[in-house]
Amino acid sequence: DGSVLDVAVALASGGRLVVASEAERADVGLLADLVVREGVEVASVVPSLLGVVDPAGMPGLRRVLVGGELLSAEVAGVWAGGGRVLVNTYGPTEATVMVTAGQVAGHVVGVPSVGGPVANARLYVLDRFLEPVPPGVAGELYVAGVQLARGYHERPGLTGERFVACPFGGAGERMYRTGDLARWTADGQLMFVGRADDQVKVRGFRVEPAEVEAVLAAHPGVGQVVVVAREDVPGDKRLVAYVVPEGDSPLDGDLRSFTAGRLPEYMVPSAVVVLDRLPLSVNGKLDRAALPAPEYSSAGGRGPATVAEELVCQVFAEVLGLEWVGVEQDFFELGGHSLLAMRLVSRLRVVFGAEVGVRALFEASTPAGLAARIAGADGARVGLTRWERPERVLLSFAQRRLWFLAQLEGPSATYNIPIALRLEGALDVPALRAAFGDVLERHEVLRTVFPVVDGEPYQQVLTAGEVGDVLRAARAAEWEVADLVAEETGHGFDLAVEVPLRALLMETGADVHVLVVVVHHVAGDGWSMGPLAQDISVAYAARCDGRAPGWEPLPVQYADYTLWQRELLGDEGDPGSVLAGQVGFWRDALAGAPQELALPLDRPRPAMASHRGHTASLVVPTEVHAQLTALAREQGVTLFMVVQAALALLLSRLGAGEDIPVGTAVAGRTDQALDDLVGFFVNTLVLRTDVSGDPTFGELLERVRETSLAALEHQDVPFERLVEVLAPDRSLARHPLFQVMLTLQNVDGAGLELPGVRVAPVGAQLSAAKFDLDLSLGELVDGEGRPGGLRGSVTGSVDLFDGVSVQVFAERLVRVLSAVAGDVRLSEVEVLSEGERGRVLVGWNESGVVGVSGVVPGLF
Repeated sequence: DGSVLDVAVALASGGRLVVASEAERADVGLLADLVVREGVEVASVVPSLLGVVDPAGMPGLRRVLVGGELLSAEVAGVWAGGGRVLVNTYGPTEATVMVTAGQVAGHVVGVPSVGGPVANARLYVLDRFLEPVPPGVAGELYVAGVQLARGYHERPGLTGERFVACPFGGAGERMYRTGDLARWTADGQLMFVGRADDQVKVRGFRVEPAEVEAVLAAHPGVGQVVVVAREDVPGDKRLVAYVVPEGDSPLDGDLRSFTAGRLPEYMVPSAVVVLDRLPLSVNGKLDRAALPAPEYSSAGGRGPATVAEELVCQVFAEVLGLEWVGVEQDFFELGGHSLLAMRLVSRLRVVFGAEVGVRALFEASTPAGLAARIAGADGARVGLTRWERPERVLLSFAQRRLWFLAQLEGPSATYNIPIALRLEGALDVPALRAAFGDVLERHEVLRTVFPVVDGEPYQQVLTAGEVGDVLRAARAAEWEVADLVAEETGHGFDLAVEVPLRALLMETGADVHVLVVVVHHVAGDGWSMGPLAQDISVAYAARCDGRAPGWEPLPVQYADYTLWQRELLGDEGDPGSVLAGQVGFWRDALAGAPQELALPLDRPRPAMASHRGHTASLVVPTEVHAQLTALAREQGVTLFMVVQAALALLLSRLGAGEDIPVGTAVAGRTDQALDDLVGFFVNTLVLRTDVSGDPTFGELLERVRETSLAALEHQDVPFERLVEVLAPDRSLARHPLFQVMLTLQNVDGAGLELPGVRVAPVGAQLSAAKFDLDLSLGELVDGEGRPGGLRGSVTGSVDLFDGVSVQVFAERLVRVLSAVAGDVRLSEVEVLSEGERGRVLVGWNESGVVGVSGVVPGLF
């Protein structure tokens, strides 16, 4: 079809067609001479050819059309501009010859688009229900229009499979299913994503090789690159990169290290193979079958100096599938990943009889370093009451995870719980300061630090006298308040030496103050803010009267809960223990779940999350809230389950697949002795929703109900322990086991009541993003308890989403919630707004050119 295009264009324009000989096609130097000698001004080639030709050698070439392969940003940057016009095109043979075209800008940022539809071609990016997907979401590309072929000659079965009825055209019109994945940009340009069958799954992660190729191509020494997933050993699929150096210079530096600094660990190729040239087929396209198998090098470095080093080298080689590993070689640079790391740790445990954690491997990833670590390595439900305390009380499971993150990331505001309040009236500052001291005395966890002995953190409870005042007072102008609130809430805690509570009181005018209270999550949760506010209120009122608060002592403290929790869960090695039984349930419940949910991101995921977020409001009207509440009662589910099912439906329609894991929080206060205690009790559950097929929303609710109830029956096992046991590939770029969090708030907000003082919230609050998307909703009810609407917010990671994308996501969820109030099928739920639907189906397909009926010979 390409040669037909060349001939037809030359004939129709009165141009002269120059055809390269076989020798000229094989030698870029001879090809360049041909272009200069014949005065060629326009060329139609594949991008890989441009990657090995110097444009300076063809000064007369003014217009270049490329197609048939992905055009890289590097090649586009060389050929676009400089007096030349570079046009990127796309088109399958079944719609001879091209259906998109777009001029590439002179300053290329990222992979260029393939342009927009050409005259009288219509392009549709659709999901599995043949419904249009929103801009930014990948879907399968379908082509319609007058140039579409009628089918395959004498292949009716294949014709029926690929040429399908077009739901957006006239009667009898068909469209071609390309098998290519694409997405619309916000301005109606198409981005080629890859083949639907090219997307690979490596260790449970969906990987687009083109994303890895784009990072490698950014290396200054790389000319051409292709990334493939190879399975040279059955069951061991690995990413392998093949690169051709730029020019004649050898590649400098380690390309695996180059990618490791820019991509998540699971996307780093296990091997990089340097080639003189990429193997091409007779059509000039990449011949993947001819790519050589990589050799995973293990040579180099000194020999082992001790028996321990020799044994660790043997274990490394065994796990990595290599013949030999040197003592100074890095596990991850040899192709190791998190899953293999777990196998390595398990094997070392058997060989040495010592407990070596995965963290030790990440910190000392060579046999020599790990051998040194090994030398110092250590070999029924009861009611909650006060416990006799050992010399050191360990951290609770939940605390330990936050402590671990603090060691990994350093002091951070990510897990701060901020409260900012405006206080108007005659505030008694000494009484308020004394009230904070009373609250510190009442709740041990608020005066606890977490020092480390022999690598193990523990709870060290200080006296109120050792802590001193946690309330600082200052004067500030009104215009300074927002910045000072942001500064205070954005400052992290050093958990080893700082108690997890601080407060700042700013006097901004006569009888006007702003109070900022910050609690680290290690010592509190959402529920805790209620008891904390209540106790401060009681203590302040008492101190204003010149007396100490007369409250009843708390039955237990957080340290008692920590000891009880471990006793309750029991030993995981005991098959009859609570922990063993619940861990077994979660192993089965989450087996095969996607480790990373595919979301319509605005930019690639960075190697480390910044935990900064955009927050958009989410408002569900009263009438929709009432309909959803009625639906929940009719189906025998909770309102939360309804929202969860709607969220899973939306995520699926936005390209996340049919297996949707979502996280949610449960209070974790399973004993009444904890009701009034400040502390970190909340637990996290992973709720997995199957949206396969095309069920009605009622049928989907049945699925959600069963999985949710089962999860709640097994909520005692701490999420932190679940992560350790299931051992997903760990990454600083994303949250383990799920990346989308859903919370339906049913806890009253913290209400501070100070006699003679009006209290109102201050708008400036911390916007942190612990997850890719974090949805929080609360119910409003009128005086008679009737639904009054849902109000909440969606926080999206700044690393991944623009602010407008987070707002659009919130609007789409409201649209889905409004639609599912009736028992519709998933395919009937409209995700796009009316304007978006018209834009992707009609607006971007308007060419402004009227088609001519008939074929070319009939026009003469």
